[in-house]
Amino acid sequence: MQIFILIFMIALAITMWGQSRFRKIYGQELEFTIASRITGAELVEKMLARVGIDNVSVVKGRGILDDFYSPERRQISLSPQHFGASSFAALGMAAQQAGKAIQHVEGHKPLFWRTTVIRWTVYLSLPLIVIGLVTLALGMTKTLFPMVLLIWSLIAFWNVATIPTELDAGERAKRVLEDLRVFKNLDERVGVERVMGAASTAYLDGFSVLTGWASRMFFPWYRKQSSSE
Repeated sequence: MQIFILIFMIALAITMWGQSRFRKIYGQELEFTIASRITGAELVEKMLARVGIDNVSVVKGRGILDDFYSPERRQISLSPQHFGASSFAALGMAAQQAGKAIQHVEGHKPLFWRTTVIRWTVYLSLPLIVIGLVTLALGMTKTLFPMVLLIWSLIAFWNVATIPTELDAGERAKRVLEDLRVFKNLDERVGVERVMGAASTAYLDGFSVLTGWASRMFFPWYRKQSSSE
């Protein structure tokens, strides 16, 4: 039992570090706006056009963490707060997703591994939470509960292992941004690139991804209910 708890604590520490790093940098750069006032969606379109990609669409997502690239659909989804915003944070998140589309076109296979990991993270997170709570309630702390901890830890460790894929997307995006000469000064460049780097550790655990999925599912319903009252 002790070894399972130790593995879980290490995984938890890593995910907490990743989330803390992302929130800190994202919050710092959220208050700064680029001089050109280019939006996240416009930046993605310019980046894709620069490298000759004309078969990838850019859409506005519905959730809080709804920033992702879908290789199957060839579609980049940006959160509402990033799609039409010009903050360093919005542009950093947008550019990171554009980098993934560039990876796809250039045949970077680890992108598909990363996408598969995220997909299974979404599928497994909720059942693991439910099973974990049930096993605790039934007092099964020496049988099933350690296995739940181990599976969650393995998911976290595997997400950590795919960070290089995120970093590679960022590097490809940076090269395109440099060609586009988007930034007017060093502060803009550093601010946006800081967010891109932080985004690589934003989804180390399944709960963050699950939050984004849940917000996409329920936020539209909540807004609809609120507007009808």
